[in-house]
Amino acid sequence: MTNYLRLLPAAIALAACARAAETPQAAPAPKPAAAQSAKPAAKPATAGVMSAPAGTTMAGSASGAGGPTRYVLAPKGNELAFTFVQEGSETQASFKQFTVTLVYDEKNLAASTLDVKVQATSVSTDYEDRDREIRGADLLSVDKFPAIQYQARSLAKSANGIEAVGKLLVRDKTRDLRIPLVIRKITVAGKPGLEVTGNVQVNRLDFGVGQGDWSATDTVKNEIKLSWKVQLVADR
Repeated sequence: MTNYLRLLPAAIALAACARAAETPQAAPAPKPAAAQSAKPAAKPATAGVMSAPAGTTMAGSASGAGGPTRYVLAPKGNELAFTFVQEGSETQASFKQFTVTLVYDEKNLAASTLDVKVQATSVSTDYEDRDREIRGADLLSVDKFPAIQYQARSLAKSANGIEAVGKLLVRDKTRDLRIPLVIRKITVAGKPGLEVTGNVQVNRLDFGVGQGDWSATDTVKNEIKLSWKVQLVADR
């Protein structure tokens, strides 16, 4: 007869093993955060964008901080005139051909420049005999000196607004000359522009305009009044 009491311990052991096999194993606990590698997360990349150092402004930005704007003469609305007194009568004259280039930054006048070039042969008083005399050797001498030039390498604040600080060349004489400028923002053919006006007085004999009989001031006064009103358009 089989001895069941002897087999009972073995059966109990087998049952315990079976229960252990059916019990799911617990997942291992995650490592504490401090034990993980301290590798910083990468910053997201932004294509085509550069950052300027703190306290600086990038050139060419949309804010217009890229420097002064270059303006050139617009096709219309320009006048460069002068007035002189001959035998007690005031005579109006003008130059029909000239160019103007203004590099202008209203917040940085020291970086602004003005260049004017006038074709002396284009002088006109609406009287040809007088114009021929003005173009002649004793006055403007346009055959030898075809251009009149004004160059200012900076602008500056003045008591009445803005002045160009430059030099005027007439014939072969160059003299320092500060000229007042009234600058007004306008639109020219849909583009940003400027209207520049002003006037200044010069002495013709300072520039050699008056040789021979024309050096006397009893017939033609020494003082010449220059005036201008020009429209400039942005060229950048």
